[in-house]
Amino acid sequence: MNQIRNNIEGLTFHFYICKLSIIMSVKLLKLRWRIYYWTFTGKIKMLGSKLSLTLNHSQSKRILIFFPMDEPSFRVAIYTFRELGLKDIHQRNYKFVIKEQFRDLFHLNTGSHFFIKNSNYENMLIDEKEILDQLKNMKYDIIIDLNTNFHLGISRLISLLNAKIKVGFSNYFSDKFYNIQLDMSKSGIMEKGYKQIHMMLSP
Repeated sequence: MNQIRNNIEGLTFHFYICKLSIIMSVKLLKLRWRIYYWTFTGKIKMLGSKLSLTLNHSQSKRILIFFPMDEPSFRVAIYTFRELGLKDIHQRNYKFVIKEQFRDLFHLNTGSHFFIKNSNYENMLIDEKEILDQLKNMKYDIIIDLNTNFHLGISRLISLLNAKIKVGFSNYFSDKFYNIQLDMSKSGIMEKGYKQIHMMLSP
């Protein structure tokens, strides 16, 4: 009897794993098609050649940083970058894009910031046009996306902005959006990736 029960539980577990795998595959396929279509129609701009993350980027003047859209990652990021700009000898122009929900959690004492409304990761940002109108007139030295999980709305917005260097985390679609990519597959610890970026920006 126990053997039968174990077999049933094993089959049930296997069924759920297969079901989850199918759901994930459908979502990835949907995102691939949407990215392909938007690229073809010009709603996503083509990216330049890949670069390497080096300390040579530390003297960049105009820097735009997109903070994570999920709260746990946002809290890690805001802690990691808590001293950003305090010892800045390069007179940088920092701009930050933050989810409206985290307004009260944001406390960096440098640069200017813009708030965006919540948006599903598969779609355009609800207020993309308003944010784009505020950001598109500047040519940035570096644009940094601190989202470790792919967010199509953020990545699409970044593709429409002008920058020599675009930094993001490695994922299924990152080749289309970032010419510098951080791979967390070995450590799996986002804070290490954030610290790498922080070191790049350090004076």
